Amino acid sequence: MVVDSPHSKFQHLFVIVRIHFPFDPEYPTNSVAVVKAYSSKETAELEASRLNQLNSDKGVRYDVYITRFIE
Repeated sequence: MVVDSPHSKFQHLFVIVRIHFPFDPEYPTNSVAVVKAYSSKETAELEASRLNQLNSDKGVRYDVYITRFIE
């Protein structure tokens, strides 16, 4: 099992990723997009939930992922 936890040497961001269904095999890069970034995991999860409810009938899903912020 993989656990997303911050690394002590880096500042972290929690990004919201939009995934379009079904994937387009000719243009798979058009199926995934980072749409927003937050410094708070809780805020990112609330926004992803809101976006999922708002767009539930559009064939997209919003998920939260952790990433490192490098200056």
